[in-house]
Amino acid sequence: MLSSYLESVRTGFGAFVGVGTLVLLPLIALHYHRFGRVEPRRALVLYGLLAYGLVALALIFLPFPSGPLDCDDQMLSTTPFQWVTDMRNNLAYNGRSGVRAVVTSSAFVQQAFNVALFVPLGVVLRKSYGRGPLAVLAIGLGLSLAVEVVQYSGNLGVYPCPYRIADVDDLISNSAGALLGWMIAPVALVVPSVPDADASTALPDSVTVPRRLMALLADLVLLIATAHLVFRDNPWWAVAVAVVFRVVLPAATGRTPGSWLVRYRLRRADGTRAAPHRVVLRELVGATGLIAYTVLAPTPWPFAVDLTVLVLFVLGGFALPAFRRDQRGVPDLVAGTRAVRSTGPLPVEREAPVEREAPVDRPREVRPAESPR
Repeated sequence: MLSSYLESVRTGFGAFVGVGTLVLLPLIALHYHRFGRVEPRRALVLYGLLAYGLVALALIFLPFPSGPLDCDDQMLSTTPFQWVTDMRNNLAYNGRSGVRAVVTSSAFVQQAFNVALFVPLGVVLRKSYGRGPLAVLAIGLGLSLAVEVVQYSGNLGVYPCPYRIADVDDLISNSAGALLGWMIAPVALVVPSVPDADASTALPDSVTVPRRLMALLADLVLLIATAHLVFRDNPWWAVAVAVVFRVVLPAATGRTPGSWLVRYRLRRADGTRAAPHRVVLRELVGATGLIAYTVLAPTPWPFAVDLTVLVLFVLGGFALPAFRRDQRGVPDLVAGTRAVRSTGPLPVEREAPVEREAPVDRPREVRPAESPR
């Protein structure tokens, strides 16, 4: 029995590797479209549920029958706790007794497996989604009932008759497992809690990764065109043009040509104007540093070094921001800067108005009326 369970687990995990790879990019795109970022805890819980679901389905339905089915067998059990009677009869028939005989019997192991199968569901429903005991019990019972219906229908008509018994004891065991998972959820430290939609959404003025990619592409196109047409592909002049586009202009205006095109500016993390030294530091570990490395690096250079530099640039500059609410990558974190959306000119920083004292109402002086002469 244990070997068949392990084989089903391997099959389910293999299906998760394949299906998980196929749905990875769509899942990231869906999260980014909905929240403006990829919330790590939500993605981890969804991927964990995908793995758990596929392994559970493999354990429930595999192995499929390889030969003709005997449709005369009774494949429905409606007597609650029938497994206890079967276990007692089996132990009496084999002349066994005691706790060890009970816990090693096939009937007990089968029910314990049915309980354990739904424990992760109860843990995730409480720890990640904050569901109460009644909701967890109802969800566990509903899913177990759906499985039993599919089994009793011969996998929805794929087989002429059921090849596994639809058992009311499975409903009881699965529901108890979900409720047990709810009870032990507080000590399941590896399961994260899923934040609400407001905490998962990117900051409203943050600049998305696709928009920054478009800005960088526009800067590169303008840089290559200028270096080729004006400076005849001189590498030093190409780096100089990159410094002008990516360092000098942002230090003066907060924008590169590409960021001006897609409407965002560079600011400090607190929203104030970024000082020139911050822009220099940001570009030194960012796009301008990569451009200088690409143009000025010696030609006979190890491919592994080039690949490492490119991977670090992509991960730090574009992969990491996709998971953060402020969309800041390694260059922004190092320099203390942040890209923010803009639809107009830079705001004018004015001095705070001087507070003036409010005029005090004084009582008017009443003069006595003059006596007639």
